Amino acid sequence: MDHSYLHKISIVFVLIGTCFMVISIITSLKINRAVSPETRQKWTIITSLMVSFLLGYSVFLFLQFQDIEKFFELIGAVVFLGGALFVFLVLLLIQNTLTLMNKTSQALEEKVIEHKQVSEELRQSRATLESIFNNAIPLCITDRNYEILQANEAYYNLFGHPAQQSTSQKCFESRPGKSCHSEKCPLDRIMQGEKEVVCDTLKKDDSGTEKAFIVTARPFFDANKEIIGIVESFQDISKRKRAEDAKEDLIEELQKALEEVNLLSGFLPICASCKKIRDDKGYWNQIEEYIRDHSEAEFSHSICPECAKKLYPELYKVMYPDKE
Repeated sequence: MDHSYLHKISIVFVLIGTCFMVISIITSLKINRAVSPETRQKWTIITSLMVSFLLGYSVFLFLQFQDIEKFFELIGAVVFLGGALFVFLVLLLIQNTLTLMNKTSQALEEKVIEHKQVSEELRQSRATLESIFNNAIPLCITDRNYEILQANEAYYNLFGHPAQQSTSQKCFESRPGKSCHSEKCPLDRIMQGEKEVVCDTLKKDDSGTEKAFIVTARPFFDANKEIIGIVESFQDISKRKRAEDAKEDLIEELQKALEEVNLLSGFLPICASCKKIRDDKGYWNQIEEYIRDHSEAEFSHSICPECAKKLYPELYKVMYPDKE
């Protein structure tokens, strides 16, 4: 093969290699800014070797164009040595990268396991909270703006669902009562610093029937322990209230009856002859008048057998023929 032909081919190969080396150096500089601090020093050395290779390529091209063959062997030896160092450093970098990848992978696996555990705990906690929230006692969560954030099915069965599911509903719209828009409002009292509010109130249910409830309100916190509303429970005490009212009415009736029974108690001054009774003011009253004024008794006049025999003997014979 012609020597000049080989000379030209070698120059073309070196020129192509020089172009690739320039691209590799530019790419390496970009990578050097992105790598971790642990590998940056080794990557800087590799980039320096690339620059050295580029200088070697440049010198080789210069000697080729000048047709100087004196330093070809030295340049070739330097290039081979640099290539060996380059490969060695690349292997070290790969080894370091693989070690970091293994550590990162292990850390990620631990994070994944931890995340699964946390997810399972959150799932269990959510299930527990849902079980507690969706019980038979009506519960409602209201924010600072009187908007109902969430309520359980027992609450909606009692007070009814909002007209449109997509729209928000105010608490005083869902369950209006005397404490709404007043200083007795549980939400206002909690926002003013009370830790718990327990009160009796009257509310109308979904059918419009007024019922008595014991309302227990406590603060509702966000993740930062800031109060963002209240949680309220509603205990229906209508039956107990009716029983208490009936008991009070019965006690009142009994007390009234007892007062009436006691009207004629104590000593009554009565005349030994005419049987008139003296009242507290000193006046003498007929016994039937006194008893009528001091009790619920009413009189209808009759005559006993002894008086009839004494005063009306003829009438006595007619009324009591068997006693003759």
